[in-house]
Amino acid sequence: MTSAVTDPALSPASVGLGGDGDEIAAIDEVEAEFRVTLDYADAPQWHTAGDVFRSLLVQLPPEQASDPETWRRFVRALTDVTGIDPQTITPDSPLIDQTQIWRGLSTLSAALWLLLVGMALVVVLGALLLAR
Repeated sequence: MTSAVTDPALSPASVGLGGDGDEIAAIDEVEAEFRVTLDYADAPQWHTAGDVFRSLLVQLPPEQASDPETWRRFVRALTDVTGIDPQTITPDSPLIDQTQIWRGLSTLSAALWLLLVGMALVVVLGALLLAR
């Protein structure tokens, strides 16, 4: 038996955020689209598009919260920074694309290597200057 957790084809499409700051831009887009400020106290519970959408609905007037167009506007704004097709997003769509997390790690690794090489050069140059 295959589950949605083990079979990516059965999983909802991810919003495509990488956890590298693009999630802040995505929330900014949602807030700008609806001219609201979300309650950031809810943010630790935001794991899916539906989680953020529920926080948005609390901030909207009742007639706008119940308008079917609100979901469409929301997913367009939320996916604007990622380029993901908004029509593929469901309330169960995870915000963070797990494959994008490794992209950030490789960038961090490269930055750390550059820092280590730079520090090694400083130590070598300092030793050469002191030896004179």
